[in-house]
Amino acid sequence: MTLLDARPLAQVIYRRFPSYWTVGLEAFQGWRHGGERPPARLDVMTSIGGSNLDVLQVLLQSLAETHPRDRIQFWLFYMRLAPQDLTDLSAFVARLPNLTLHPVQVQERKDFDLLSKLGQKPYGARFLWYTAHLYLPADIKRIIYLDPLDTIVTNDLLPFLKQPLLGRYLAACREAPFAPPLICGPARQAAARGASPDKIRRISKGVLNSGAIVINLDKLRRDGVGIGAYIETARWAQAEMGLSFGDQGLFSLTHGSNYVRAHDRYNFRFHDAPARGPRLPPAVVHFAGRIPKPFHLRLTPDQERQITAALDRTGARELPLNPTQKIKRHDLAYYRQWWDICARTPVYDRIAPLAGAYATKVLSEQLPALQDTSVTPSAR
Repeated sequence: MTLLDARPLAQVIYRRFPSYWTVGLEAFQGWRHGGERPPARLDVMTSIGGSNLDVLQVLLQSLAETHPRDRIQFWLFYMRLAPQDLTDLSAFVARLPNLTLHPVQVQERKDFDLLSKLGQKPYGARFLWYTAHLYLPADIKRIIYLDPLDTIVTNDLLPFLKQPLLGRYLAACREAPFAPPLICGPARQAAARGASPDKIRRISKGVLNSGAIVINLDKLRRDGVGIGAYIETARWAQAEMGLSFGDQGLFSLTHGSNYVRAHDRYNFRFHDAPARGPRLPPAVVHFAGRIPKPFHLRLTPDQERQITAALDRTGARELPLNPTQKIKRHDLAYYRQWWDICARTPVYDRIAPLAGAYATKVLSEQLPALQDTSVTPSAR
């Protein structure tokens, strides 16, 4: 076998090896921390801004229901929230006997507003987890971060929280789970060594997905990582490379692939996953990708039947909803699951009519269009 012949085999090994690692690790962690285990403490956090704080009720409800015997400490990082919204959320959490809410107001507003401006992203709150190690009590060594509005918890998170971190800053899933992993150092160093602009651009999209991560607070404290490191990288990325970025992209530009890979069941992005479904039950369902956020789209059973019938009739894999968003047949069950949880929260009464009206509108526009494209010229 020549070196050229061996290249495809090497690519297969390179692509698959991290998957073998996560499968084996998940089996080991399930044996250590899963099953009929004693009650435990779970530290979980999120960061949020804007006017949809009440939608966080759905994530909190799912977290409480999947860990009924555990003591959940939930840390809410924010910069600007209406006092009444916080009061209302606290009243909701009081109904959850196993969950305690800890609001944490981050003071570095100018720094995070600057990151939002440099990254060309409208929500500076998405970056707040960068300072978790600076604000949380010193006796908390690690914490799970979950996106606030587009994730739900569907299984035990303790094996995820207890995952070996191997001296890395994070445990996380890859941004592109079905492509070879990108292994890199900080982007500025990579660029100085001659890395191509395309590689730096790929890093800026994120070598990991930050929708569900474990943060190694202890390691970040020991290394003295502060917001200044991110600002310095952000200025370089914007001025020298013309890049836009979000939180996972800026982390990747600053620290490279300084993470250990977690099993994809802890950040199950169903829209981009194979239609056959996950091999292990998801623990975190993430509404990521070019799909509507769950609180924007509520489908009735009849509308679900219309979608599946149209896809069957045309042979299409997905239904366009607007120029940037689509929905697939296997997406429907996850939207249904989100709304089933939402129905047990007060926010349901506010958002269900809006999401239902949006579903009616887009389907009235898109279903006829899909039917038209299924008619061949000869049939016309």
